[in-house]
Amino acid sequence: MRHNRILIDPRVQGVLGALAIALSAPLVALSGVSSTTATFFRCLFALPILVILARSRERGRRPTPAARRRHVLAGVLLGIDMVLWSEAILSVGAGVATALVNVQVVLVPLAGLLWFGERPPRAFWLSIPVMLAGTALAGGLADGGAAGSDPWYGTVMAVLAGVAYAGYLILLRRAGSDGGRTTMLATATAASASVGGLSGLFAGNLDVTPPASALLWLFVLAVTGQVLGWLLIGRALSALPASGGSAVLMLQPAAAILFGAALLGQWPTPPQLAGCALVVAAVGAVSFLGGRSSGNDQHRPVPGPDELGRDRPREPVAGLL
Repeated sequence: MRHNRILIDPRVQGVLGALAIALSAPLVALSGVSSTTATFFRCLFALPILVILARSRERGRRPTPAARRRHVLAGVLLGIDMVLWSEAILSVGAGVATALVNVQVVLVPLAGLLWFGERPPRAFWLSIPVMLAGTALAGGLADGGAAGSDPWYGTVMAVLAGVAYAGYLILLRRAGSDGGRTTMLATATAASASVGGLSGLFAGNLDVTPPASALLWLFVLAVTGQVLGWLLIGRALSALPASGGSAVLMLQPAAAILFGAALLGQWPTPPQLAGCALVVAAVGAVSFLGGRSSGNDQHRPVPGPDELGRDRPREPVAGLL
């Protein structure tokens, strides 16, 4: 019973979701396929699973046409994020790309402040430099991770990927009031598959007949990262304030380093381990210690801007925690 109570805590769900998504990079490496091929097949394999879950769990909750458009937009943004981030890694190196794509840790809380009236706690703003510094160290900046063929191009691609990622996360938070998170993920996954496929055809690096071993790794990626990970993250983002959910997602780069060591034998250097420790400490401070003062309150999904009446005062989501 106690374990069930722990698992329904949105902060725990966010951590588990971030860990599941952190498996993506090592699994893509194990598949040995291009980024567009991985994006296309991970979404293609995840789509029927999400459709079945949506039909069984959210029957009768049809999203409105406007909600469907937001779902499609979310998938397009996620697909763009995947493609641009891969471009950034090739052009500026994994370290800088990983650090820059996490501009979402600032953009998502700012959107929460402007759209939902959420005021991030002071501890969150103080932790941002620590989280970004830890992410940069974990990405290998101290060990030459900034190497690349075109640093300026890679920097622009990484920042744009971070903006697209932030947009996806903001729309994912709305999914609870848009007709169901699983329905949203199914629609978004179909859109992401389209982006990956079209990008691969345009770039000429889409492999429609990868070897069976690659397909097996991509199927594991679809189940862990695309289905389980985003379902858990969606639940967490709908219940946590924007700052808390955004901070939890900063665990992904650090966890990816550790998974890379376990699955690929790519053992991190001492600076990378120090960066992982910084990220975990900062995320723990923001997401867990910061919520103790009001931990007895029930978490509720964030209302959308169109659901907030003009005569009704906006209640900061941070006050619900």
